[in-house]
Amino acid sequence: MGRPEIRVPKRRFVYGGDAESLCRECELPCRLDETSVDCLRRFFLQGMLRCTYLVHGYCFLVDKAGCVFDNGGEHDVYWSSLLNQYFHDVEDVESKDPEFVKHVRELERLVGEQIEARRVSLCRYLEEHYQRAMETGGGLDEETLSKLDEAYLALLGGTSRKK
Repeated sequence: MGRPEIRVPKRRFVYGGDAESLCRECELPCRLDETSVDCLRRFFLQGMLRCTYLVHGYCFLVDKAGCVFDNGGEHDVYWSSLLNQYFHDVEDVESKDPEFVKHVRELERLVGEQIEARRVSLCRYLEEHYQRAMETGGGLDEETLSKLDEAYLALLGGTSRKK
């Protein structure tokens, strides 16, 4: 349980938590040599890690089949780079640089277009994510909760989700 010899490689499709600490503190018995995608899925569903591709309840992993947590961790570079850098601000830039702000606005517009044109599907785990957010507040701001509400209503209205 939480063995220190388990390797915890950095994964581009999760952010917002310390995967190594989560692994070390895990109380499940395992015989893994390396943290698996199943571990990351469990941490995501518990709200300890965030998925790069989850934006406003939609999955932006468009060039790979299935959810990144269910397909063995297969991910793309295009969306993960854009979303990590300009949408989630994983590197904590919060720059006032006009170029950075311009790129953020362009990405927000592109994200909105992708959702409106239904080029992205709802997240495979939207119900679990939504339920956790409603129970705990999830540390989400009002705008993010509103977008999550819209996605959940879309799910109830029949919009397809990532398989």
